[in-house]
Order: sequence, then C-alpha cells, then structure tokens
Amino acid sequence: MTVLTLPSGDASAGTLRTDRWQPTRAGVLNVWRYYDEVFTFHRGRLLLRGPNGTGKSKALELLLPYLLDANLRPSRLSTFGGSERTMHWNLMGDGYPHTTRVGYVWLEFGHDGDDAARWFTCGARLAASTNTRTVDATYFTTELRVGSSGGLSLMKDGNVPLTRQDLTHALGDRGVVHTGAESYRRAVRETLFRGLNETQYEALIATLLQLRTPKLSEHLNPDALSEVLSKALPPLDAADLAEIAEGFEQLDRRRERLARLDEEVTAARRLAERQQRYARRALRRGAAEVVAATTKLDNVTRDARQRRQEHATAAAELAQVSTAISDNEREQAVTEETIGGLRDSDAYREGQQLDQLRREAATAQRTAEQAAAAAGKRRAEAAKAAQRAEGLVAELATIAAQASRSWRDTTAAALSAGMATLVEPLAAETADRARQLLRGIIRAREDEIAAVAAALAEHGRVVAERDRTQDRRERRTAERDAAGAALRQVKRTYDEEVAGLRDAIARWASGCAVLPVAGRATDLADLVGDEVALNSLVGDLSATVREQLAMAHADQRARDTELVRRREPLTGRLAALSRTTTLEPAAPRQRTAPRDDRPGAPLWRLVDWRPDVPAEVQAAVEAGLEASGILDAWIWPDGSVTSDRRGHDTYLAAATALPAPHESLLAVLAPDERAPVPAALVAAALAGVAFGPGAPTTSQLSAPTAVGGSARYTAAPASRMCSFWARQPGSGPGSGR
Repeated sequence: MTVLTLPSGDASAGTLRTDRWQPTRAGVLNVWRYYDEVFTFHRGRLLLRGPNGTGKSKALELLLPYLLDANLRPSRLSTFGGSERTMHWNLMGDGYPHTTRVGYVWLEFGHDGDDAARWFTCGARLAASTNTRTVDATYFTTELRVGSSGGLSLMKDGNVPLTRQDLTHALGDRGVVHTGAESYRRAVRETLFRGLNETQYEALIATLLQLRTPKLSEHLNPDALSEVLSKALPPLDAADLAEIAEGFEQLDRRRERLARLDEEVTAARRLAERQQRYARRALRRGAAEVVAATTKLDNVTRDARQRRQEHATAAAELAQVSTAISDNEREQAVTEETIGGLRDSDAYREGQQLDQLRREAATAQRTAEQAAAAAGKRRAEAAKAAQRAEGLVAELATIAAQASRSWRDTTAAALSAGMATLVEPLAAETADRARQLLRGIIRAREDEIAAVAAALAEHGRVVAERDRTQDRRERRTAERDAAGAALRQVKRTYDEEVAGLRDAIARWASGCAVLPVAGRATDLADLVGDEVALNSLVGDLSATVREQLAMAHADQRARDTELVRRREPLTGRLAALSRTTTLEPAAPRQRTAPRDDRPGAPLWRLVDWRPDVPAEVQAAVEAGLEASGILDAWIWPDGSVTSDRRGHDTYLAAATALPAPHESLLAVLAPDERAPVPAALVAAALAGVAFGPGAPTTSQLSAPTAVGGSARYTAAPASRMCSFWARQPGSGPGSGR
C-alpha cells in the first residue's frame, strides 16, 4: 500500500484553515500487520493507493466508521459486510505467535478556534487473547495529540502498549477513559456533530457504511441511498407534528361531514332520480300532447286559413250576388216603372212601336228571369257558403277549444316539468313561432337532462371511486390496527422478556463466582435494555478479571514450573516405590512364633492415618509404636489373647482394653474397615493407648500404655497393663512387658 503525502503540512504544523472539525491524522498501533502507522489527512481527505492485499480496506475497517460508532460487530467492521473477519482475528489471527496482544487505533480532528487551533482525539485500546473469542475495548477521548511533543504517547518503555491504568494516568485531566461504548459514542457525537440527535447520528453512520462499500459506483443502489439520506433528515418539530395532527383531526371531522353529506347526496340522488323519471315521463307525455296539439293546431289553422279564404271568397261572391240582385231589383223596378210609364204613355196607347217594346220587354223579361235565376243560384250558393262558414266557425271554435285545452295541458306539463316560466311567454306568439320556441325549449331541456345524466354518471363514478378509496382506507386502517395490536403484543412480550432477562442477569450476577459483579447485580439488571452498555460493562469487568487471571495464570505457571522441577526427583523415587510391595516393619527380635496360618493381623495392617495428621507426627508416632512393640502386636478376630505355644509373640487384648483417661491413638489412627479384624475391636484397642502431642504427661502415665508425638512412650507394669500383653509360651498375664 502506498500512502500519498500531499504538499501540505498545515495539519501537522498545528495550523488549520477551517471553521469546523475535520480529520487531520489517524493511527494504528500493533493491530493486524500495522506496527505503528500514522496516516496524515490533506484538508480532511486521505488517499490510500496500492495493489490488493496491502491493507487499504483494513485501514478503513480499523478506523472509520468504527471510531465514530464504537461497534465491534463483524458486519459493521468489514467493508464487504461479512462476519468472518472479526476484531479478534485482526489482533490474534494471521499467524500472530503470542497468546495476548494489545493495540491502539486513534483518529485526530482539528478545529480553527477563536484564539488558537483546537484538537480532539478519539481512540480505542484493543486487547485480546487466545483463551477467548472476544475483544476488550477501552475507549478514550482527549484534547492531546498522539505522538506530538507534550502530547500523548501510547507506548511506554520497551515499546509496550499502555495498560488501561497507564492510559488513565497519561490522559490526566485532559482526557477521559470512558466506562463504555455508549458514553464514548455520546462524547464523539456531542463534540464533532453538535446538534445531531442519536437517530440522525445513526443515520450518518449508516451513510458512511454505505459509502464505504468497495466499488460503490458499480453496485450503487439509489433506493437504499435515498432511504438512508431520508432517515438522516432532521425530525419534525413537535409544534409541526401537533399542527399536522390537528389537520388530520380536521380531515377526520371533514371526512365524517362528507360522509353525512354523501348520505344526503345519496338520498337526494335517489329522490332526484325518481323525480327525473317522473319529470321525463310527464314531460314526454306533455311533450307528446303538445306535439299532437301543435300538429292538430297546425292542421286546424291550415284548414281555418283555407276555410277563411273560402269564406272570404264566398262572402265576396255573396256581396257580388247581393249587389247583382240589388242591381237587378233596381233594374226590375226601373223596368217596371218604365213599363208602367210606357203603359201610361201616349205611344203605348197609340200602339206605336209596340213590337219593339214587346221585344225589348221580352228581352228585359228574359234578362230579369236570367238575373232572377242567377240571383237564386247565387242566393243558394250564399246560403251554402253561409252554412259552410257557420260550420267552419263551429269547427274553428272546436279547434280553438282543443288548442286551448292543449295549451292548458302543455302549461300543466311545463309546470310539472319546471318549465312554466319558459312556456308561458309562448302564449303571445303565433302558432308557428310558439311551436319553434317550444321545440327549442324541449331540445334545451333534453340537453340539460343529458348534461345532468352525464353529471350524475360522473358523480356515480366519483362516488364509486370514493367508496373504493374508503374501502382501501378501512382496510389500511384495519391493517394499521392489527399492526398496532401486534406491536403492542410484541412490546408486552419484549417487556416480559426484558423483565425475565433482568431477573436472570440479577441471579447470574448474584451467583457469579469469577467476575466481581455480585454487588453490582442491580446495575447490570438496569442495563438490560442497553446491550452495548451492558456488554461494555461486563467487558470491562471481564478484562479486569482476565488480566488478574492472566497474572495469576502466569504466577501459577511459574509455581507449576518450580513444582515440576522439584517433582522430577520425587517422581523417580515414587516410581521405584510403586514397583515395590508394601514395606513391613522389621520383626522384633523377641518374636519367634510363626504367623502364617494365624487368624487376625498385626496392628499396623489394621489401621490407617487420619488425613489431618502431619507427616512428622506420623513418623514420631510410628517410631514410638514400633519401639514399644505395639505396632507389630497381634490382634485376634475375637479380641481375646490366645498364646501361640510355638514361640514368643506380642498380643493386644482388644476385648478387655480400658479406654485411656484423655486423648488416645484414635486422634491419629483410624480402623481400616477392610481389615480381617472388626473395626470396633481395633478402635477399642486404639482407645486404650493414651496419646499426646509431646512426651507422655503425668496424667497419661496413669494409662497402661501411652505414646507421645515426640516418639516417646511409656508402658505400665504388668499388673496395670491392659492395652497389650507380651506373652511368652507358658506364661500368664503377669509375664507381659
């Protein structure tokens, strides 16, 4: 890997050109393959170049965003999101030869303050061992600069990384060693990202993890990036939320009001549909009657006009005939007067021009007759015309009555259809004009009805869409209620699990024998909801205990080494002793009787040392018993004293032994339950021999036999001796020694 150093030494020189915190340096000490590596940023930027495997991604895993997040989960550390390379592997893996390892990672930020440059360093002390799979992380923040003059040095003499106590002492009052990851994370957030809450800070860390992904441009997910950036937005203000909530409440009230209005609209629509159907039927019926009446009125008007013309013609002809009749009557009167005058004239009397007059009279007579015939004919025609006129007048009256009835029906239909104001003015119009206007009104009303029908159809479609939306809203509301119920159930389950976990943690802490958490059970139980803080606290305690155990283990290993060194010569001796049989005490010189086929056993085969008897006391007591002859004394299975006439021997009268006045051999010896002599008899024999830690005392001398812890013993005369007998062949109790 190549670290490219840009031509700018401002950060290292202590001068900055920014009004906000920016990274200036970072370092990795004794982690992975880094021994003591320092990375210098150029104006807040760092460029790492090199072939694969040189540690570019590893530097990011160890520094960012770990030192901002304080999260040791492998999926958060790995740039590829895997879980196989843990921080424990970074410390102890890759062929590291030792059993423990301590390293440091740190990140330095600079800020151009009002008076001088300010510095902020955050870091972590990482410790791991081969005995565990966890890493003990100790986080610190300070205003000191690592590796600078008068700053902080993370190594002590011998290039050994600082212990936790050394780190606390080195920071002094210019830094803090945090109790856990949560307090460290809060200190970093409040110092570097002032104004961000925990949610926004978590969104920032998630964005850094997203942007840290290798080959980001090849696998960029705009949706995921948009979601991460959306989560990074600041939360809504409480006042805005209250205003939005009030708006939703108003929308709910308006929705309820709209629902009521929809019900009213539905009722009005049903009424309007019925009224429209009735109006259409009434209008159709009225329109049909109006059209029929108009058609009939047109026919009657046309017939009346024709009859009126015929009547006018007949009247004209009647006037002409009447005039002709009057003229004929005047002519007849004149002719009669003329005839009368002629008859009274002298010429008539004289008969002059009689023939001419007769001809003229005949002619006049014929003319009068023709005129009278024509007048009669005209009078008959006039009478017929008068009759036809009277029929036309009657028919016209009938048509007028029908037209009046049709007009009344039309007006009633128009009134029922709401068109009275449009139809009433037609009364002053002519029939043709009224018919045209009425047809226009009907067409306009039909257009209005069509528009209303289209509006009703659109309204029906909108209402249906609203109903579907309402159904979807109800389904979503039901789903939301179900999700809320499920969430409440999960919360209750979570609370129960947390309570159970709290009790389990309290019980575990109370019964924990290794970690010093018995007195902090309440503190651990209170941290049950904060896994990071709990793990951090337990990790700190575990680290302390591990260090103590490591030191104790080292001391124990040293002691084991010393014991092994001291055991080696004893091992050979033990092996030699293991190959031999049980060593029997040497037979006393006074014993000559054989013991091969005899029941019972000597005392040394019937007893064993008590576990709390020191070795030096054992040796002393064994020496005293051997010197007194009690060690090799024979005990019969019935506790009696039966002499063997084949030679000399020593016997213990267990059945008749009197107990010692004070402490006896039972203090150091115990009967062997597997021996061929009953344990009760062996115990009675041991109880009859007095025992003291030193030389036999005056009180112990009153006992028949006494043995001391200093290898001294006393034996009473034969007359007082009842613990053991020294019998010889043919001797009685008085011969014992």
